[in-house]
This record gives sequence, C-alpha cells and structure tokens, in this order.
Amino acid sequence: MKTLKNIEKNILSKEVTVMRKIFLATLAITILFVAGCATQPSESQEVTIGYSALRISLPVFVAVENGYFEEQGLNVNLERFDTAQPLMQALVAGTVDVAGYTALPITYNSMLRSGKELYFLTAMMEDKQHPISYFLVKEDAPENIQVADFRGKKIGVLPTIAYQKWLEVILKENGLSLDDVEVVPLAPALQPSALASGQVDALFTNDPAATTAIQQNIARKISDEALVPKYLGEPFIFGSFNIEKSYADANPEITQKVITAMDKAAKFVNENPTQAKEAMKKYLHESQQEYVQFYPDASYQLTAETSDKEFQDVANQYLEIGIIPSKIQVGGLIK
Repeated sequence: MKTLKNIEKNILSKEVTVMRKIFLATLAITILFVAGCATQPSESQEVTIGYSALRISLPVFVAVENGYFEEQGLNVNLERFDTAQPLMQALVAGTVDVAGYTALPITYNSMLRSGKELYFLTAMMEDKQHPISYFLVKEDAPENIQVADFRGKKIGVLPTIAYQKWLEVILKENGLSLDDVEVVPLAPALQPSALASGQVDALFTNDPAATTAIQQNIARKISDEALVPKYLGEPFIFGSFNIEKSYADANPEITQKVITAMDKAAKFVNENPTQAKEAMKKYLHESQQEYVQFYPDASYQLTAETSDKEFQDVANQYLEIGIIPSKIQVGGLIK
C-alpha cells in the first residue's frame, strides 16, 4: 500500500513540476512579447505639410533634413508651392494639413476671406540683424542716395498689397507719398533684370530676388537698416507657420508633435544659421541655390515665446494702414 501511495505521490509531484515549468515558460514568453511590443516604435502618423519654396520656410527644411518629424513618429508628405499665396489657399481649403511659412498679410487676408481660423506656430522675426525686405538701388547709384530722392521715379515691388502698403509707410516717413512715385508690381524673377535695364529705378523686395540682384552686382542696399521694422515697430513679426483649427482640434497628438518638431527646428536655425541655410538649398529653385550662403541669418520665435497680443497688434496695425480690409481677432489662436 505504501508503495502505491509513494508512486501516486511521485506521479503527482512530476505533474506539478511539469505544470510549473509550462506556467513559467508561458509567463516568460508573455513577458518577452510585452517587452518587445513596448520597444517597437508605434505606427507613424501621416501628415501633409505644405511649404513655400522660399527662405521664410527655413525651419520646415531643417526639420525634415535633421529628422525632427521622424523623431516625433510623423510620416511627413511634403507639398511644394513656389510662393506663399497658393500655399495659404491650400491650407484654408483643407488640401494640406499644416503649412508654412506665410507672411502675416497673406495669412490674415486668407482667414478673412475663408472664414477659417488658423493656429499660429512659431514666428519669423525681422530686425536690423535679420532683414527680410530690402530697398535696393542700382549698383552704380550715387552713394548718398536716400528714399526721399525717388520723387518721380519708378519703384518695383512684389505684386502684393503688403509690399505696396509697406512702401507707402516708408515713403511717408521720408516725406513722399505714393502719388510722388510710380509703383511697378513685378514678379520676383523679373526684378533683377528690370532694375538692370532701367525699367525701374529701385526695388522694394525680398529674397530670392534681392540677394540675386546683389550677388550679380546689379543692385545694392540703400541702407543697412531694416526699413519695415524701423517704421512699423521692432522686433517685427513677418510670418508664421499655421495649422487649421478644426484639423488641430481633431488631431491634438499630431498637432503637438508638429509643434515640438517645428520649435526644435526654429531653435536650430537661431543657433546654427550657416548650417540651417545649407539645409534649405535643395528645396529652392536651382537658380537660387548658389546664393543661399549669402542670405541673411534668420530669426524665429518658438511657439511658446509668441503671444496673442503680438499677433493681434500686427493685425490691428494692418487694418489701420489698409493691408487687411476688416478687423480680425486672433486671440486664442496662438498655440
């Protein structure tokens, strides 16, 4: 009888041992599976980013080249626009998810026309050390020539309401009015040759036309001052990166990831201007790439450094000088 009981006891003990081994093996496999899942990167989130192929979009280029979007788990589809106007039209139409950079006059007017609200992420700033708009004269113009000397002359400008209104402010501050000059709207690609041929006597413009004209020895700056900030207030918010509000509210995780990537890129641009300019070379038109190193250093505020008041002050100022047709409220739209 004892022998039988011992046999039964041994069998039971072996069964327990086997079951324990099976349990431990299963537990180990489960732990390894869970740990493996935890270390695997989550599936990338798709986002379409529209960009203008201009110097203003520098942080977008840096974010892509430095892998800042990938770090955030974003799979970015880039959509190129030659200028900012169609870029902003695409954003308010919803054909791109996020977009930038765009000058604030274009942004505000697009918001007013479409009725869409846009969040503002980061800001491109203009000051004396970081000029964006230039008043150019021919290389052989008199050394002491001033804005006040252009009475009766032709001034070529970018074909936008902003540049005409900014020019009007600059002229007024120098004792002239628009009636005292002939304003000639010119596409950027035509501006250097128009100045060289005498079609216009001066240019009020930005890059790429400005640096191209200077490097080709066609033009020089009338002054090292940044005239728009000088007369409209410094530091001057030139433009911003934007996300349509309904898209951002419906995709808060993606929005936060975009903000993080763009802030990191803006910080890199501020701290590494030469490297940043090199990063944008391949995104520009071939005719512009050789002059990238001569572009002025750019300056950006990070998203948290901007404020409702700053953007609202600019909007109010633009209403006053006629750049936008009606009042716009941007409070609560600064992310």
